[in-house]
Amino acid sequence: MKKIILSFTLLLALQYGFSQASVSYYKGEWTMLNKQDLFTGIFKIGINAEGKTKAEIVWTYLVTDSTNKDLVEMYKGKKGRSGIEYAEGIFSATTNDFYFEGKRADDPAVILGLDKYHIKLSANKQAIYGTTETQGTNEGLLYAIKLDNATGEKEFMAAKARVKE
Repeated sequence: MKKIILSFTLLLALQYGFSQASVSYYKGEWTMLNKQDLFTGIFKIGINAEGKTKAEIVWTYLVTDSTNKDLVEMYKGKKGRSGIEYAEGIFSATTNDFYFEGKRADDPAVILGLDKYHIKLSANKQAIYGTTETQGTNEGLLYAIKLDNATGEKEFMAAKARVKE
């Protein structure tokens, strides 16, 4: 009986620990190498004790590459529109590296693609930066600064609510 109670207690402790993720908020920009494309983003990134990450990113479209007629047509009239990308992946605390991949989007304006993110957390833990794989290329560039949790949550929730409008 003691073994059953001990096993059950350990299982609950593991479950509780797994569900407890530290959450951070970042705000920044995404662009393409040598292109005019520009999106702003606000990130909510949760990391559990095992390093598994879940991210929600509210992207807002600002500018697209004017040399690409297809993109110009696709984004016509959508400046300032937002969508949410939901991503999952891993974080290595020893190297400060994130790898996560977009899994789905809430994108009523049809402005998003699902990317693969290769991101570094700065040594002072106040910024994330790196590249994204976009449409088969690794030319996406991302930089974002950390927000304090109260400000970050408030801005994130406001941005998320705008997607639903």
